[in-house]
Amino acid sequence: MPPTLLRMPPDVAELLRRDGGVIVATRAQAAGIGRSRVGRLVDAGLLTRIGAGQYVSTERYTAADAKERHRLEARAFGLSRGPDVHLTGWSGAVLWELPVIGRPPDLPEAVRPRHSGRSKDVRIANLPAWHMTALNNVAVMSPAWVVADLARTRPISHALVTADAVARMRIDLQDPIGHMRGWLRVERARWIARYADPLAESPIETLGRFTVIEFGLPMPVLNAWVGDGKPEFRVDGLWPFHWAAYEADGALKYDNRPDASAIVAKQSEREWRLRQMGLDLVRYQWRLAFNGRAELAERFRKLLKDGPAPQKPIRWWKHVPGRGPMEPTAADWPSPAPTSVILPAGWDV
Repeated sequence: MPPTLLRMPPDVAELLRRDGGVIVATRAQAAGIGRSRVGRLVDAGLLTRIGAGQYVSTERYTAADAKERHRLEARAFGLSRGPDVHLTGWSGAVLWELPVIGRPPDLPEAVRPRHSGRSKDVRIANLPAWHMTALNNVAVMSPAWVVADLARTRPISHALVTADAVARMRIDLQDPIGHMRGWLRVERARWIARYADPLAESPIETLGRFTVIEFGLPMPVLNAWVGDGKPEFRVDGLWPFHWAAYEADGALKYDNRPDASAIVAKQSEREWRLRQMGLDLVRYQWRLAFNGRAELAERFRKLLKDGPAPQKPIRWWKHVPGRGPMEPTAADWPSPAPTSVILPAGWDV
């Protein structure tokens, strides 16, 4: 009886490293690692089978969250299917390391060009060559195409999180839509391309802005600078005509940090300075942004209603990525009236 395997053999560990944490049987065979040997590693609990001829380190897979598990599954699927099958949607987004929210799909999402033949588990479509690419040996659609597919298949708020990140990369989100004429829910992709905003720097900021759109509140200026005669502080969202702003707390944790007291003190001083300028503030966390937008909207609405009514708007500067605070132009000013942006039909499914 062969001895029980207790640790990953060096050559298998190297293959896992080379292929991004996954093993595909055909590629393992080419590297001199046969199926019977892979099977013994599965029996020993060192590898876990995640698909036909697809494996991952059990230790890594067990420790991974849902997003990372899907990334491994999508990568293994892509490597096993070859260069004609391109990951897209949620699967493509995690491969590009773009922000995604919500539950991952049960199976990897992929598409292949029509000329490459038929497939039972992969969608066939006419795909423009310039949107088909590869990342670390896995075929994947471009970030812009990935966003368009997300918009068609996911709630608009989820897709907007990814779209804002791609917009920050200065990538054209409109081009894929011209190649999706007649596709199901393409109007949602069109909406996302129009309203993606590169100034939203994190998923929680995107969801704060989406709350404004969903509940018909006045649009804020994202990441605006304010200060006493000069730009001193940047706020996540500013309503200059209402002298009001919001701040997203994100996932920052103070527990067990050696600098926790300094962080809290700095934040308190910053808020005191902002309020001294006459600015009303509301803070919100992920729970409200993701699952409680009605409550968040009510807090925004109360802030705007109860704030002072000065004769003129607060002094502010727009944020230009890579350059910092700049004087706003007339086009940069938001309307103090409720937004007229209309969400597409079925936006929340």
